[in-house]
Amino acid sequence: MQAKKVVVFIPAFNEEGSIASVIKKIKEHYPVGKSKDYFVEIIVVDDGSKDKTSKIARKEGVSRVAIHPYNRGLGAATRTGLQTAYEMGADIAVKIDADFQHDPEDIDKVVMPLIEDRADAVFGSRFLGKINYKMPFYRKMGNLFFSFLTSIFTGLKITDGQTGLMAFSRRYLSVFDMFSDYNETQQLIIDAYRKNMRVIEVPVVFHKRTTGKSFISLKYPFKVIPNMIRLFVHGFPLRIFIPLGLIFILAGIITAYLVLSGYASFIGDATIVILVISGMQFIFFGLIADIASKR
Repeated sequence: MQAKKVVVFIPAFNEEGSIASVIKKIKEHYPVGKSKDYFVEIIVVDDGSKDKTSKIARKEGVSRVAIHPYNRGLGAATRTGLQTAYEMGADIAVKIDADFQHDPEDIDKVVMPLIEDRADAVFGSRFLGKINYKMPFYRKMGNLFFSFLTSIFTGLKITDGQTGLMAFSRRYLSVFDMFSDYNETQQLIIDAYRKNMRVIEVPVVFHKRTTGKSFISLKYPFKVIPNMIRLFVHGFPLRIFIPLGLIFILAGIITAYLVLSGYASFIGDATIVILVISGMQFIFFGLIADIASKR
């Protein structure tokens, strides 16, 4: 069997302090000829860095450096990485962050289920594996919240909805879609699920950041929640608008009963009509949105 081509892409924004170490570690663990199943090429997606990230990456001999002229967001860098890996003929694309919190040794853990044809999209879960430091409370709660929402809407059991280590088959690379420059993990989980791909999680190790600065802060949820709403509305319009429409229609029916029974004679007929029509409009909008999202 011919060895698979695995393209590991590293999104980076002002990561001159760690990018060389990540590249060296990947090369150390996945030298050419080590595995009979696959060989690794490394690319860096420089998301508008103002430091020497690109220069250092080239010095370390990566296959390619894709540069964004300005900082667009981790989702945008992930999109560029997936597109570039596909254009390079990758059988598998792996995303790993540049901050060294995910261990390059775990790349094999997300690659092998694809090599063995057990999955099309593999996400490394820190919560199934091991976190080697005390994660800030707000980050842990935010992750649990986003993971819960993703699980509810997809029916998948997602434990880590914000992981930075993931891998995808060429089958998925040829059809993936990311419309937002944020929430890359949730976008890819939901997109892979909606495209009937096999999605799984595997346990991985997570370390404390020792260089650079995390983009996640207390402001992060307020920045991404509007995007999450858009993501779920786009991905699951029927699950949102039909229940909402039925609630309005039911409220209209209950209101009509109360009026006819004399318990709410102060409520006008217009209120009942507005509630019922609004409910029907929500359902109709959900059906149209569902058709549009599948085109």
